[in-house]
Amino acid sequence: MIQHLDTADYKQMLWKNGAGYTIELARSDGDSLDTFDWRISMADVKTSGDFSKFNGMQRILTVLEGAGIVLNIDDDSEHLKTLESAQFSGDRTTSCRLIDGSIRDFNLIYDPKQFHARLQWYFEPPKTEIFSSADLFFIFNQSTELLDIEIDGQIFQLQHHESLYIEQEKSLKKVVLNPQILKQTCLIELIKI
Repeated sequence: MIQHLDTADYKQMLWKNGAGYTIELARSDGDSLDTFDWRISMADVKTSGDFSKFNGMQRILTVLEGAGIVLNIDDDSEHLKTLESAQFSGDRTTSCRLIDGSIRDFNLIYDPKQFHARLQWYFEPPKTEIFSSADLFFIFNQSTELLDIEIDGQIFQLQHHESLYIEQEKSLKKVVLNPQILKQTCLIELIKI
């Protein structure tokens, strides 16, 4: 199954801690923010403050837009600029300090007891070929340019902030990201344990 998702397909929802809003791109089944197995989302962070806890989950956060943040995880801190990522446990006490105004971030949250995850950003203009037999494959276009993608010979085009959601039965897929002047593409693979 391949789904082309545009911004009208995404769902806006209140943060778990109620301090802002998330744009949910996709997630596994689950009735609440405490019962999903994985979720892919974007959030506009307008003030410094605490992150919601997601106990038992693993998180990968990327700054999409803005000057960046200082991410404080327990007693450690990490400075993230645009299109830089950090991985951390949802159990940890996490907050951020904005560097110079609001940011938009991109998040993968998943249960590491159920999935192995791989999140990779591609920035280079040349053609990129990927072979994957992941249970779930998600492609997100951060670039303002149209992204041409070929999956097993089928062509898709993604505008800025559009996605492809691919669920499969362990069949090997060939994914080709065609050349573009500015490529800012995120590929997420989730493999059931």
